[in-house]
Amino acid sequence: MKEKIQIAFGIVLISYIAILSSGSYVSVYATYFAIPALAILGLLGFGSFKNIHNTASIVFWISLVLTVVTVATVSYVGVYLVYIVVPIFLVSGLLMMITKNKDINLKA
Repeated sequence: MKEKIQIAFGIVLISYIAILSSGSYVSVYATYFAIPALAILGLLGFGSFKNIHNTASIVFWISLVLTVVTVATVSYVGVYLVYIVVPIFLVSGLLMMITKNKDINLKA
């Protein structure tokens, strides 16, 4: 099952990059679908509940990179993109902070 989800992740990612790099009009609905879909597929395909910190990190960084690429390539996505990515950033960032490894070895 995980392999199928990883394949779906790859297909959506390649399709989204192709849409962004096409140079023609990019529908904002493609953006509104792709970023949450990739976050969810990344969570299910590459994540693990055994290591929640790494899973949240995967979702956070995938979403951040896609958001930066989208803002850099599509000038008119506007504030609605924020409505999509802010909850993803808040949840995954909070999980990263909460589950951070507290066993830091500080040697003097």
